[in-house]
Amino acid sequence: MSNDFDLTIELPTRTFMNRNVQGVILPAVRADVEILPDRAPSVFVLDYGLLQILTAKGEVLDKYFIYSGVADVAQNKCKIMTQDIVPYSDISISSAKEKVVAARDENERLFYTMIVNYLVGTRKRYLRTLNVFSRKKGKMTFKKPKETIVPPEQAGE
Repeated sequence: MSNDFDLTIELPTRTFMNRNVQGVILPAVRADVEILPDRAPSVFVLDYGLLQILTAKGEVLDKYFIYSGVADVAQNKCKIMTQDIVPYSDISISSAKEKVVAARDENERLFYTMIVNYLVGTRKRYLRTLNVFSRKKGKMTFKKPKETIVPPEQAGE
């Protein structure tokens, strides 16, 4: 059993990170998932959220906001493919609010709104494909997802 594994984070145009780590917490769609050395092969769909790199003792070493994506874990390697990534230390509430206003599309707006929400202490799952069906009396019915995003103008600093 090894004490670390290879973590690679790929963006569409470049490799953002390639390093050995002792652990990582991924913002998977249904719940955060902790990846440790020698994990069984797995594939996870990632939500907009906070990726955390851990020490061997489970302490948070680095944090990054990611723009959803996919993680592939196998043979002591974790490869994450995401559209965008922002180091936690490189963004403030005010700069995230500015990016929400300047967003080019709905997905970018949602990404920066997630960052604003996270920085003000509001946490939720963002992918709109979640919880859209409910089962009542044995029948599957479509339900509209609840919108609980805090608008940037209402989020305090």
